[in-house]
Amino acid sequence: MAETIYVVQGFTAGKRGALQPMQALSFPTESQARNRAERMAATCLGVMAFAQTADVEAGEYSDPVMLVQIGRLPEQF
Repeated sequence: MAETIYVVQGFTAGKRGALQPMQALSFPTESQARNRAERMAATCLGVMAFAQTADVEAGEYSDPVMLVQIGRLPEQF
């Protein structure tokens, strides 16, 4: 059964100015993910929130849909 997951990923300073990912956080709703991303932006170099539809049992995941991008993020995003 497919469900939509909402993930917030923050980034801090790593070695030589590289971005270091923090623990990804999962939320049950889009609004909760957006709110957390906006709050984290005050203490992180960068933060993003995205939604992704997943059928965990089948191991199938859709492409992520970006909801919020704030600050510095790795180039692949």
